[in-house]
Amino acid sequence: MAGRPRLPISTFGAIKTTKIGPDRYRATTVFRDWDGQSRQVGVTRSSRNAAQSALKVELAGRMRAGGVGDALNAGSPFPMLADAWLEDVMLDVDRAQGTKDTYKRELRVLVMPFFEHFTIREVTVGRIELFLKKQREKSYTRAKHSRTILNMIMAFAVRREIITRNPVKETSRMKKPPHTPKALTTEQITAIRLAAREWRTGEGTKGPRSDGQVRDIIEVMLGTATRIGEALALRQCDVDLDADPPRVTISGTLVVHNGVGVLRQAHPKTHESNRVIAVPQFAVDVIRQRLALIDPDDAEHLLFYSRNGTPLTPYNVRRTFRGILRNAGLEDMEISPHSFRRTGATLLANELGIQAAADMLGHTSTSTTKAHYAEPDRTVKSEPATVLQRLAPPPSSGDPSVSKVPNSEAGAPLIGPASGKAGAKRRLPDRPD
Repeated sequence: MAGRPRLPISTFGAIKTTKIGPDRYRATTVFRDWDGQSRQVGVTRSSRNAAQSALKVELAGRMRAGGVGDALNAGSPFPMLADAWLEDVMLDVDRAQGTKDTYKRELRVLVMPFFEHFTIREVTVGRIELFLKKQREKSYTRAKHSRTILNMIMAFAVRREIITRNPVKETSRMKKPPHTPKALTTEQITAIRLAAREWRTGEGTKGPRSDGQVRDIIEVMLGTATRIGEALALRQCDVDLDADPPRVTISGTLVVHNGVGVLRQAHPKTHESNRVIAVPQFAVDVIRQRLALIDPDDAEHLLFYSRNGTPLTPYNVRRTFRGILRNAGLEDMEISPHSFRRTGATLLANELGIQAAADMLGHTSTSTTKAHYAEPDRTVKSEPATVLQRLAPPPSSGDPSVSKVPNSEAGAPLIGPASGKAGAKRRLPDRPD
């Protein structure tokens, strides 16, 4: 004789309520946990209805703890799928907490307002297409982030076998708008420095203390091409001004976690961002002044810190920086602290090559540096014209308007050194008659 069928994972049986004393009722049921074990769950309250309601709350908590995705199907509300995906993300030890906080915020702000009233099967290709087009009307970045979050959620649903295919993959490809990195001009840097020197406490009482810290941060970022979090995470032990050349070690960054606040993370944004970089003299002078304010025996002390000796919040630094830009008359120029990083990358790329810029910035690929940081060099160079002059026609006797081509034979303009022999002359290939 067949026994009673087992409960599916994260489900429960019939609720039984028993009076166990004056004004005391106990509601119980059997719940099959995430580990496959069936356990009796009970709650006691002063009334029958209160006991049953409290038990359902307890069961809901057990469903979340055990992975609500196990109880989902295509007819389940989309918010339940989103919660299950987010719970799965939070358990991922390979993702940074800052990334998890970003996903949670973008799910709430970008995706849920549109899909919160749909079931999972109702999140179709057509509805996603409409959603992304509405987001694209606002900005490409908003649409891109929305697509990324929704794609991860629906991919999670496929892995849990709730749906058979990911509808996000069937949507139209978004065309990225053209983007050219912009470096600061010499005039803009001068204006920012002047405004930073004139910054007073009364203009930013809630930001970093106006003892010149933001002014010094600007100089350090210009001299190191670091991210703002990396600059604010510099410690006394990261600095070696006695070396030749003076150098700093980039080995951490500041992160802000929900409910925790700002912390120094013991590694930069990526593993490849760990690097040792030489520092120019103007930044060395600023760092030396910062070190003079710190106990020399406290190797872990940050170069930049709050009134309480804690890390500065990047948001507060950016707020003070916006005030400095306002005073400099540059508030509408889309300048941020990251502009100093692009400026350094552009100068290095133009003077030393794109690889040197990528190494300084901690990039594994020059493509990232070229696409997002180094502004293209628009300088008109004379060398190409000089080389192409070798293709000029031979001089005509008696025609002074045609210049002579030096170092070439009649009818044989040079096109470059021959392979294997620097400086050798080479003729253009003969053309057929």
